[in-house]
Amino acid sequence: MKAIIRPMTDLAKKMDEIEHFCITESLPVYITKKGTGRLVVLGHANYENLMSELEKIKEENELYKSLIQAAGESRRGESRDVNDVLDELDAELREREDDDRQTERKVSG
Repeated sequence: MKAIIRPMTDLAKKMDEIEHFCITESLPVYITKKGTGRLVVLGHANYENLMSELEKIKEENELYKSLIQAAGESRRGESRDVNDVLDELDAELREREDDDRQTERKVSG
């Protein structure tokens, strides 16, 4: 990915140029102060995409943790009733759906 690096003074003096890179070219702009990285400016759509990807990674990580835990329990001979597990999964899915609905209301409201 192409790196766009600009000094802090460009935030005031060349904001149109920074906006062009962020919005039109979908590139992050790295802002420096005295030669040291200080900020990264992103277009809103890119930021939302990054946050969405991060959330997916977090969810996958939780799934992998659960699978590793289940494998360990299985090796130790620990078992659970399948109906209890399915009830827990249903409850978690309902909770996530409720969270999604609340998030949609906040965004649209």
